[in-house]
Amino acid sequence: MNRSIARISSALFALCLALLCVPRVAVAAPLWQFAGRTFAFTHVERRDATLMVGVDDPALRRLFHALGAIVTWKPGARYVLIATGEPTIVSFAIGHRTYDIGPLAVRSKAAPFARGGEAYLDFDALARSLGLRKIADGAATILQPQITNLDVRDEGSGMRVVARGAIPLQARLVRASKRQMTYAFVGVGSRLSHLRSVDAGGLVAVELSQVGTAAHPTTYVTLDLDGTSHVAQVGSLDGRDIGFVIAPGASELALSSPAAPAPSRSLTTPPPTPTPPVTVALRPPPNAELPTVSPWNRVANEPLATSPPVAEVTPAPLVSLAQINAIEAQQTASGETLHVALTGAASFDWHHLRAPDNRFWIDLHGATLEPTAIPPSTGAPIADVRARQIDPQTVRIALTIVGAHDVTVTPAATGVDIAVDGALALADASTAGTGVAGTGTPSVALAAAAPVAGGDPSLWSVNPVAAYVPTNPRLIVIDPGHGGSDRGAVRHGVAEAVLTLDMAKRLRAILEARGWQVIMTRTKDVDVYAPNDTAEQELQARDNIANRAGARLLVSIHANAYINAGPNGTTTYYAKPIDQPLARDIQNELAAQVGTKNDGIIKSHLYIPLHAFMPACLVETAFLSNPDDFVLLTDPAWRQKVAVAIADGITDYAGAPPPAIQPQQ
Repeated sequence: MNRSIARISSALFALCLALLCVPRVAVAAPLWQFAGRTFAFTHVERRDATLMVGVDDPALRRLFHALGAIVTWKPGARYVLIATGEPTIVSFAIGHRTYDIGPLAVRSKAAPFARGGEAYLDFDALARSLGLRKIADGAATILQPQITNLDVRDEGSGMRVVARGAIPLQARLVRASKRQMTYAFVGVGSRLSHLRSVDAGGLVAVELSQVGTAAHPTTYVTLDLDGTSHVAQVGSLDGRDIGFVIAPGASELALSSPAAPAPSRSLTTPPPTPTPPVTVALRPPPNAELPTVSPWNRVANEPLATSPPVAEVTPAPLVSLAQINAIEAQQTASGETLHVALTGAASFDWHHLRAPDNRFWIDLHGATLEPTAIPPSTGAPIADVRARQIDPQTVRIALTIVGAHDVTVTPAATGVDIAVDGALALADASTAGTGVAGTGTPSVALAAAAPVAGGDPSLWSVNPVAAYVPTNPRLIVIDPGHGGSDRGAVRHGVAEAVLTLDMAKRLRAILEARGWQVIMTRTKDVDVYAPNDTAEQELQARDNIANRAGARLLVSIHANAYINAGPNGTTTYYAKPIDQPLARDIQNELAAQVGTKNDGIIKSHLYIPLHAFMPACLVETAFLSNPDDFVLLTDPAWRQKVAVAIADGITDYAGAPPPAIQPQQ
């Protein structure tokens, strides 16, 4: 008996040992469908019945690409960061079930883990964070993109409704009346509330409904109006936000029946030109309401499945707004020229960024984009053309340019010509200009100014200075970040604006002791431009101080922050090539002296260094959001170390200050 038990026990032990020695086999994942394509993940594993997918999985990478999402993770790192297309930062921490979607903290079913140099994430959590809904459909599971958010807010003069999606959205107007405007979003679903009461600003309520199949959904957004409002449709540059502006009462922007009351206007608005009545061809019933449709809406004669027949609307053009009817491309001997055809007159401003960005865009003001203005197919050097109505009276046309090329903008009576050809005339130059084009307007374009030391202090566009010569080579400008109505990052009652001012004052004392002249953009906890100003006004005011003075260089001091406590360290940012040596020397000294993690120098188009004529950089000294960095930032002795390190970096870069110019005897 005992020998039999012993034999059985030995056999069971051998079987268990054999099972333990079997190598781990990847778990087969089900089939998935997205945008009409079927795929399967190959880097998968099950944890507590939860499907975990590796971030390097080829199918997952294709899904990220289709959604415009970017994943960042390095082997050995703690955090997996995903920037969605909206954009929102999604942060997963290895070994922790809690993850962040922007400011929200959510829990996943299983904690991320790392194996074989790859991070594995809970796919259910990942799909939700990317705005996808999982729907079982036979052998496959459909990943249905969603309208992730519907924001309704009061803007004082009216209401704004903004729909945001996991993918670029297209809204088609399918029903128009004085009391209802219904838009169809094809290809996206929604699990948002079906009815939202508003009763403000001319908007009574917002209704959502979804029809179609899991693979081919359509979501309808209906704006219930008070009968006197008009609606304008606007969108973001990348198309993920579609907005509807509802203004109560009659307006020159709305097309109304001849019996409508006379439009009201402000003192700065020119009197409206009388507009012919709207021509309406009605299908039954004959008593359908006269639609109120703004000219920038896309009208589609596609009735809802349960809706009454729709009025076909042919709005008369508004004389006060120019119409962009076509965008045409023509190949030339040295490049390519785009012609933007205009009916009416419009002002414009354009911007061409430095190499290697090479981006170009032109904003046409007082204009609407017609459905006929479909961006053309282009060849080298223009890789892509995009056009969008960014607000009710502004159209933006953006170009992606391959390589560094000259861009010439020429207005004419029929529109605007954009010629991309030849090599870039001024190395590393960003340029900008303004002008007026269209019927009855002079053909004059104001090109970017030639490089001038100090430059025009009123310039708001990027200045094309390549070889900067300071008019006051002894002067250094220090910019303490934030201040006044802008507190910056705040942790435990400690505001970034207070810390940056303290470090700037310490740096000023050191530089003045070494013989430099120093100007601070602010010496108190105040706004530089005005309280509650816009970001452009505030930041440009700081650049103007340095640009007007012809300073030798500009240093902006900040404290960093993030949505969670993980990131830490010190970084110096630069924007222009002439900034890089200064940023490198300052960062090297900070890395050697202050004891934080050295995150190096990073090129980024931050406003302050980008719009400064002189060499400039922005120092993110440490993270207020990180507990260890927070202890350092709140220590006066450590802030003194930062000031000394930045001063030493300036000395490494600029040497000793030049001798003062003595007045003539």
